[in-house]
Amino acid sequence: MIFEETPEGILIRPAAAVPIESYTPRRKAEFLLNNAVDARDYARARKTVKAMGLDPDRIEHHKPGGRAAKGA
Repeated sequence: MIFEETPEGILIRPAAAVPIESYTPRRKAEFLLNNAVDARDYARARKTVKAMGLDPDRIEHHKPGGRAAKGA
């Protein structure tokens, strides 16, 4: 519960603790590649992934246009 003082009195609200998701660099690269909307955007995503020190050809993802790219 969270208790908060307000001009009207004490406000009591429910509280929930949820785990924070953290992604590996490989998973972030997969997001970048999968979210490319066209060839130009895909080329930019590949460049970003390479700058992260990863090989985009080794990450399973979908290229714009629905073609699957197999990663190792």
